Amino acid sequence: MNALPLLPLAEMSDLIPIAGMLVPIIAIVTPFAFIIAIVAMNFFNARRKAELRHETIRLALEKGQPLPPELLNMPATVEQKPKSNDRKAGLILIAVGVGLYFFFSAGGWESRIPGNLRWVALIPGLIGVALLINWFFERGGANSDKN
Repeated sequence: MNALPLLPLAEMSDLIPIAGMLVPIIAIVTPFAFIIAIVAMNFFNARRKAELRHETIRLALEKGQPLPPELLNMPATVEQKPKSNDRKAGLILIAVGVGLYFFFSAGGWESRIPGNLRWVALIPGLIGVALLINWFFERGGANSDKN
């Protein structure tokens, strides 16, 4: 009565090791495949827009129509991002570093947390210092351009 025959249990046990090997491979390859697919879609979309633009210009020239300047000038597809606030980010990272240092060196934790772990707080703290230095130099360059 059942149209689909079920696999015997002996054959299913042979497939389990193969499936166990495929899962990690698929889990590793999938993110890279998605990234490649996104980049390819953006590339083909930009190429198609350029082809349509060139086709429009060609048809207009064939028919003797004047071309508007907007059609000849490439539009700025990349919008200017607002400048990042390095001062704010630097101060936040320094505060995180100080907080981590005090957290890891607080009393009562000695038995659970190694004493050297508190120096991990230097990582966000020094990144914050670097951002503040970068902000200082960028600010100095902007002020010298205005004069």
